[in-house]
Amino acid sequence: MDMMRKIGITKILLMVFAILAAAIPTVAATSLEEEVELGRKLDVEILKEYPQVTDDAALKEINEYGQELMKGESIRRPEIKYHFRILKQDEFNAFSTPGGYVYFSSRLWYILRPDERKGVIAHEIVHSDRRHALDAMSKAQRRSLWLGAILTVLGASQTVGDVTGILHNLYTLKYSRGDERQADEIGTQLLLEAGYNPVGVLLSMRKINRFQEESGGETPKIFSSHPPTPERLEYLTALLNKMDISIPPEDIKDIPNPNKIGGVTKIAGNSVEFTSSEKLQAGDIVWLMGQGWDFRYENHIDVPVARGIVTKTSGGYFARITPISDAKSDQIGLGTGVYVLPAPEPVSNVAARVESAGKIVSKSSLTKFDRFLAVQQVWEDEDDKVVNDNIGYAIITNPQSATGYLAVNRPRYKYAPVAAGSALVKLSDPDKERWVGPIISVGRGGQTIEVLPSRSLDPKKTYEVAYPAWSLKDKYEKRIIGSAKLSSTKDKIVMKMLSYRPGYSMADIQTGFDVYEELPPKSDDKK
Repeated sequence: MDMMRKIGITKILLMVFAILAAAIPTVAATSLEEEVELGRKLDVEILKEYPQVTDDAALKEINEYGQELMKGESIRRPEIKYHFRILKQDEFNAFSTPGGYVYFSSRLWYILRPDERKGVIAHEIVHSDRRHALDAMSKAQRRSLWLGAILTVLGASQTVGDVTGILHNLYTLKYSRGDERQADEIGTQLLLEAGYNPVGVLLSMRKINRFQEESGGETPKIFSSHPPTPERLEYLTALLNKMDISIPPEDIKDIPNPNKIGGVTKIAGNSVEFTSSEKLQAGDIVWLMGQGWDFRYENHIDVPVARGIVTKTSGGYFARITPISDAKSDQIGLGTGVYVLPAPEPVSNVAARVESAGKIVSKSSLTKFDRFLAVQQVWEDEDDKVVNDNIGYAIITNPQSATGYLAVNRPRYKYAPVAAGSALVKLSDPDKERWVGPIISVGRGGQTIEVLPSRSLDPKKTYEVAYPAWSLKDKYEKRIIGSAKLSSTKDKIVMKMLSYRPGYSMADIQTGFDVYEELPPKSDDKK
């Protein structure tokens, strides 16, 4: 949202506040019904900004933990129905909002182990149960009149076109030290009442502390306003000792990687020269690595900072490198270690390969609209090793040309685009009968997409736009971005976007994405 729009909304809200000033209730006086309604409306806005993960097992797990914790005797307001979300966010974050909503970032969720997840959930439940957010907002209200206006409008069940201001305030709320300590202490009690090991609260804090050390003291947003992490570790340790809870030692190991072959001796743009104790060939993959944490922030290991493709082996070894997105720029320099990591199991059922100059080479003939998943060697964070994984998606648009295809790169592996070295595996699409074709251009201003159809289209039907199926976990229903209808068939096939799934917009649609006939309604929806 641009600055002018922000200013315009703020002015409108200030006008609302001026008109209603005499009648504005304080946040502290918010009724339970108003609090729940506020939480519901904020949830809608949060999910527009950050959609939930598509991992059904993880969503089931967080809900089971949360609902079990809600049965504890320490809960003051059991009548509130709680909702537990895992949002697609690549940062350390967890927070709660009024009215019973608890959120985890996907990165934090997957890094923590079950006991640690339960500890963070319990902490956030207490914040909501004891109205800590409303108390903090009440203090902020006295310093910010337009926040009070937003709360008034929301409390009055009126429609507000944009609640960015209130979301920002909730996201950066400064809880008091007393509130934070209460959330830790009562959260620990909730864990005991649910039969869970309360040491998870402390173990999760240890991991947050390690993240802060790695980030040079930067505090994750989850704890941006909490007491300093060392202080919390100290009083949590004392509390658990008092409760006679066994605390495992913080045993951090340095695990060396035996696959180092040399080091960087020269850097020129995106190319490096390096030494090697092994004989390499052009096209071989090498990894530049530096010391970091394993996926769960439990041990020190060597982690990739860039992936390289060997380009020259005469007169020295040279490679073209692509930095890993999470790597710090200062981790790539003279002396950075170069590794050849153990190769994963070879890719099976390879139908074609992408070779030099982006040309597709196949042993058998290709046909128009053949679809493939592109596979390359990548670093799998959760396993801390190199694996073969889908790094992109390719659709044949002109089988008479070796470069007659559309390719979409998987966001997770930006450092490994669909290019030379990609093995192409025929896509098995259970929804292929409804597949229409790929998007070949996007008109963002007009909310339109141009489609290369594989068959005739019906102007009366609704069609769905979906991102590619990067993995078996990506069920069709979760891939849908929005719906569209035919707008024009003159010269080219153009569709107009009708709606978007929460969390998505026109900005998320790319050339190469799929268009399908709308998913038929389920039998119980036809009634």
